[in-house]
Amino acid sequence: MLPTSRLVRRSVLTVDGANQAAVASASRADPDAIVLDPPEDLAAMRVALPEALTAAKRGGAEVFVRIDKRRAHAQLKAAVRPGLDGIVLPDPESAADVARLERIVADREREEGLLEDSIEILPLLGTPRGIWNVREIVNATARIRCAAIDEVQLCRSLAIVPTGEFDVLSFSRGRVIVETLAAVKLPLGIGHPLAALPREADHDEVLGVADRARNSGFKGALCPFPGWIAACNQAFTPSDEQVEYYRAIRKAFAEGIARGTAAVPFPGGRMIDVPVDERARLVIDWWERCQRRDAEKAAARSTQGERTA
Repeated sequence: MLPTSRLVRRSVLTVDGANQAAVASASRADPDAIVLDPPEDLAAMRVALPEALTAAKRGGAEVFVRIDKRRAHAQLKAAVRPGLDGIVLPDPESAADVARLERIVADREREEGLLEDSIEILPLLGTPRGIWNVREIVNATARIRCAAIDEVQLCRSLAIVPTGEFDVLSFSRGRVIVETLAAVKLPLGIGHPLAALPREADHDEVLGVADRARNSGFKGALCPFPGWIAACNQAFTPSDEQVEYYRAIRKAFAEGIARGTAAVPFPGGRMIDVPVDERARLVIDWWERCQRRDAEKAAARSTQGERTA
């Protein structure tokens, strides 16, 4: 089996960084990460971001700022500061795009007294060339720990009008998943039909789409609406029943190994061997990391509640 990323980022909520009420609400919605979409006006961006960053961190979420690569230098000067976890780079098309951004980020880290390589770069792939070159993009720097696909922008780039009846981006989605996982990084996306046609939807609908996304290889989703978060957190976390099942598999396999056999019968007619045991280990490990991430967010909310009490 491929090595897997240790990162837990099941739900990434995008929010208008200039809307204080939306940012405050975002921090209470329990996302693993928040992406602040700052005002286009640089003066307004400089004013809005410090408060937005502080507010977004209150629920324990990682916080990113989305920038325009055409104005990267000026926007990064406003965005990179203590408390920021990373930068979202929309529409990269080559490793060179990433390298240009990385040089500016490294300069800003030094200017702000931040630790070297502390600011992550999250590529948001939304063009045909970016999808085709995803391998070189995700391997361009160790700052990239995950990659996401922007299906709305990709449809625009391809002059495609998406519909709920036909999934036109399955190849693009699969390419991002395979190349990102092969780089031992985290692919983010939710898939058809909500990725290309985002809208408010009830919990069960989002859960069904996110569950299919997880089963196709995605490890988390971009969430344009707070109402998606609970379903995405649930879909990308192994259930208690799954964990119980895989613990039983690991126990039966360990007992078989102790008896001197590496092929162990399991109730239901299944045979357990090394790959099955390894799969069970990975699922349990992922569940444990999700539990730790949830505990970290709960502790952050609790601390914030004590400060405001």
